[in-house]
Amino acid sequence: MNRFVVLFFMILSVFAGAQSQFGQIQGRVTDESGQNLLGVTVLLKNTSQGTATDLDGHYVINSVRYGNYTLKISAIGYQTEEIDVVVVSEENIIKNFVLKEDTSELDQVLVVGKTKADKIKEVGFSVNAIETQKIKTQSIALNTVLDNSVGVRVRTTGGVGSDFEYSLNGMSGNAIRFFIDGIPMDYFGSSYSVNNLPIALIERIDIFKGVVPVELGSDALGGAINLVTKQQVENFAEVSYSFGSFNTHKVALNGQWKFDSGFTTRLSSFYTYSDNNYKVWGRGVYYGEEGTGKAIEFTKDNPAERFNDDFQTFSTKLDVGFTNKTWADQLFLSILGSDLKKGVQTGQTMGHVYGEMRNNEQVLMPSLTYKKKDIFTKGLDVSTFAAYSHTKAEVIDTTTARYDWRGEVIGTNPSGGETSRNGRSLYTQTDNSAIARFNGTYQLPKDFKLGFNYLYTSTSRTGEDPFSPPHRLAYFDPQNIASHFAGLSLETIKFNNRLRANAFVKWYGFNSSINELVYTTEYEVRPVTSNISNWGGGFAMSYKLFQRFLLKSSLEQATRLPNATEALGNGVTITNNPDIKPEQSFNANVGFILGRLPLGGNQGIKLEMNAFYRNTTDKLQMNVQGGQATGKFENIKEVSGTGVELDVVYDLNQKFKFNINGTYLDFRNTLKVDENGNDNIIYGDRLKNEPYLMANAGVEYTLEDVIQKKSRLFMYLQSSYVHEFFLNWSSLGSADTKNKIPTQLVFDAGLGYTFPNEKLNVSVDFSNFLNEQVYDNFLLQKPGRAIFLKLNYQFL
Repeated sequence: MNRFVVLFFMILSVFAGAQSQFGQIQGRVTDESGQNLLGVTVLLKNTSQGTATDLDGHYVINSVRYGNYTLKISAIGYQTEEIDVVVVSEENIIKNFVLKEDTSELDQVLVVGKTKADKIKEVGFSVNAIETQKIKTQSIALNTVLDNSVGVRVRTTGGVGSDFEYSLNGMSGNAIRFFIDGIPMDYFGSSYSVNNLPIALIERIDIFKGVVPVELGSDALGGAINLVTKQQVENFAEVSYSFGSFNTHKVALNGQWKFDSGFTTRLSSFYTYSDNNYKVWGRGVYYGEEGTGKAIEFTKDNPAERFNDDFQTFSTKLDVGFTNKTWADQLFLSILGSDLKKGVQTGQTMGHVYGEMRNNEQVLMPSLTYKKKDIFTKGLDVSTFAAYSHTKAEVIDTTTARYDWRGEVIGTNPSGGETSRNGRSLYTQTDNSAIARFNGTYQLPKDFKLGFNYLYTSTSRTGEDPFSPPHRLAYFDPQNIASHFAGLSLETIKFNNRLRANAFVKWYGFNSSINELVYTTEYEVRPVTSNISNWGGGFAMSYKLFQRFLLKSSLEQATRLPNATEALGNGVTITNNPDIKPEQSFNANVGFILGRLPLGGNQGIKLEMNAFYRNTTDKLQMNVQGGQATGKFENIKEVSGTGVELDVVYDLNQKFKFNINGTYLDFRNTLKVDENGNDNIIYGDRLKNEPYLMANAGVEYTLEDVIQKKSRLFMYLQSSYVHEFFLNWSSLGSADTKNKIPTQLVFDAGLGYTFPNEKLNVSVDFSNFLNEQVYDNFLLQKPGRAIFLKLNYQFL
């Protein structure tokens, strides 16, 4: 057990040192929908004793002398509650409250209270929280919403349904983990991922950067993004339909039906289709001139059109179970099914164009969820999740035709195949995965809470191909990976809610058996096994110096285990890596939140700043290989650096808002001597193929009573800037031949109209309306100007 474990238990012993000799009053405060309320003031009248509720709505007042008291509970926008309590012994008195909204107060004055997102930011972790209420009726993808957040960069390879990669404060790729309601999304399939989920299904997005709390149980080295779905108590049903450029159609249906018995069903279903036939031109987009074979590049005035890039997916998730029972807050048996079909237009760059290659994927995932607060004893909350996922992915690459960017057949390949052109392939990959998660918290005396999380995941992957191309032999035999995560945390709130602290320790385990393809006199497959474990830990802390000034800091030594695609490859565009190692990183953050500072006349400004340091060993990064058609995840021995992000928000009358944010990263290769003892010629180079200077700016405005009374018109304008960066290490190659991703500046805009009954919404959105040539990745052009119209109707 290393120093992190020792440090954790030292902190635990200090925290638990003093014990109360008086009575204690505790409980939980919620609103009428059952949502926990944070920041509610809980006071013993005519005394100096009191506290405020935490993120779970929980409060504890310690060291209460024997006697009769009046307990007062108050919060902006809610009716104040008072209740008499009697403390007669060293007992724990439990008093829970349900606060009702004070509608008369809200009608009379403009209340600028804290949203759930604001409250989450006040914990010690470096976290952004985005509430989607205003934009959920717009035709905006979740990737776009997150890309406009400070410190976040989302890189996509094309249009609707294309592959994507996230970067959070210098950490990128699969170092960023995705969750939905705290459950890892790795095994939900491509359809049920952050780039395809309709925004209408999501209530809030929490973005943790660098340091991740234990309750999100996973090896999230660089950060975590948790999508929080609607948690309404009442019944609801809504449907939306969006259509627009490139023959894009999106339909979403979701709802909940709950009976008096507690029997509850939930449904979330969506369908998406797009031709993705947008215009492309420039480097890599060419055809051979008749007779001479000379390469003729397409231009902006004479562009090519993507022609084998259509995308179609259908996904349904059904939950059946019980809610708000004495034996379970939630018990759901769920089934998730999805089907995905898409054309494959290019390899890792647009230099390779495919005319008939296809990808299909089907996922079936049953799961069981159980949640209960105060189980067995007061203050003990548990949440469990178990699932089995069966994923079948098919790559169809059997044509003998060869295509160019005109969409024309320019020749034949007798052996067939477009990816490698050395033989046909009808490759089917099957993943059988298991996931089990347990999360528990226990409220201790003296305002302390103990948390525990355990997560187990495993994947067994096999492949088959009737054409059996030699380069895929390693993918036919079974390959396996399994990972374990366990975490223990202790958190507290002290000094009248001014100090929040969270210390934690984590353990990681990784097992793999990956096939290596070797050639002597013939091809031979050899399994390479690996068994690795590691410890980590850290803390997060925030302190409110003044009413509107909050200091935050956090640090962690973390490990990130390779996922199935990184380790096992996909048999098509990504090759496997038997020598792959887990990433490890030391992450530190320090920052502050200033505001909301009133400027008079219902104006306000808010300022957030965060500086960070990362020191990563064995960083995993995709390297483009072999004519830029395939890639492989490889470890970069040592990378470290610093960065800073700044976010400024100005608002007026809660109707007009202006936001600007920026991020600067300075991450470099810090390995001086390579494994052979030679000087590392790329020592000191900025990290390759990673953006390092980004900024966003946007305005939004809401008008009331437009055309009709009690209607609402919402308008926004958003810009995004990314400075140019090199594909490879900056020390390699001459200045005039280095490949780079050019500077990007993109503008989006839109408006939405809500009818008086608030059941019907109509919106229109314009993306990249200046029609800029946009790249997130080298020689992979994204769509130009596009327009989308969306209708959203709520039945209940």
